[in-house]
Amino acid sequence: MSKVRWLLPLALFAALLAAAEAWVTAGAAPMTLPRPSAVLLLLWREHASLLQQLGVTLLTAGYGFVLAGLLALAVGFAVYAAPRSEGAVLTVGAVLSSVPMIAIAPILSVWLGLTLGTRVLITVVICLFPMLVATVQGLHEHKAAEQELFTVLAASPWQRFRLLALPSAVPMLFVGMKISAPLAVLGALIGEWNGAETGLGVVMLNAMFGLQVQRLWATVVIACAVSSLAYAYICLVERVAGHDRASVAT
Repeated sequence: MSKVRWLLPLALFAALLAAAEAWVTAGAAPMTLPRPSAVLLLLWREHASLLQQLGVTLLTAGYGFVLAGLLALAVGFAVYAAPRSEGAVLTVGAVLSSVPMIAIAPILSVWLGLTLGTRVLITVVICLFPMLVATVQGLHEHKAAEQELFTVLAASPWQRFRLLALPSAVPMLFVGMKISAPLAVLGALIGEWNGAETGLGVVMLNAMFGLQVQRLWATVVIACAVSSLAYAYICLVERVAGHDRASVAT
């Protein structure tokens, strides 16, 4: 069953590539759609420089992802220690997540400067809300009997958080991380679109304005592949840690 689950999407993807190749070769496709084989050839020829630019983007995405997770845990502890603040915190988080970052990013770049810190901040803002919601929800996953036991033992809020709430919240934390991992790549690209000198987003912009269609599609393919791999990596860590659905069911 697992092989079929992987083979069917791969077969469909291969069929789409073959159809696109035939469509472009026949001259029926628009000029903005290059042959997939030409894109793959460019990826092979320029893989060294593209990987170097990708490394810059991944650095920003990694910093933003980790900082967003730490901030979500810190805010989650504050909400756990003061439950009445949960509604206000989630409302503020929802407002921040509803702000179109593609429109706010230029303002942040002008205000804070065209630095790595600004790009990391943009990534943090994009990644924070899913992690925050997952953290706050996960901290309520423990059972009432366990809560009563910690009350009888006169545990401090930090002890309750560290020994009771946080271990129970781990499955939900993985949910938030799986959502935020691809968003971290998106946040890094948005940050690079607003004044960076290096990075995959800069290559993407230069290819777009230079009408380099094959290079533009190559950067899109890389961005999609990295986002998918980021999600898959979190899923792998979740499985190894024993918190995926299959492990929990068994």
